[in-house]
Amino acid sequence: MVFEVPGMTSKEYDAIMDELLAQHKLPNPHVLSHVAFQKGDTWCVVDVWESKETCLEFGQDALFPIFQKLGLKIDQPQFYPVHNFISTTVTEAVPA
Repeated sequence: MVFEVPGMTSKEYDAIMDELLAQHKLPNPHVLSHVAFQKGDTWCVVDVWESKETCLEFGQDALFPIFQKLGLKIDQPQFYPVHNFISTTVTEAVPA
């Protein structure tokens, strides 16, 4: 799953993460990996989910209400099939 949000800032991203943590929506056992980064003036999030359905459910139940609360207009994410996924076990988030 890929979100690309032109004009979004790291401060807005951090506010979303803070809200998800406050609502006990993170960690989510259906997210296999998560990375967020700035690409020019666009904020990007790339997640690997167990399924598209679990991602969409999380969006409807958790993310989109937060976007609305914070006044953010964000398009639907793009989904791509995974060809290969290699992972290691991480016990905590690694901030930049």
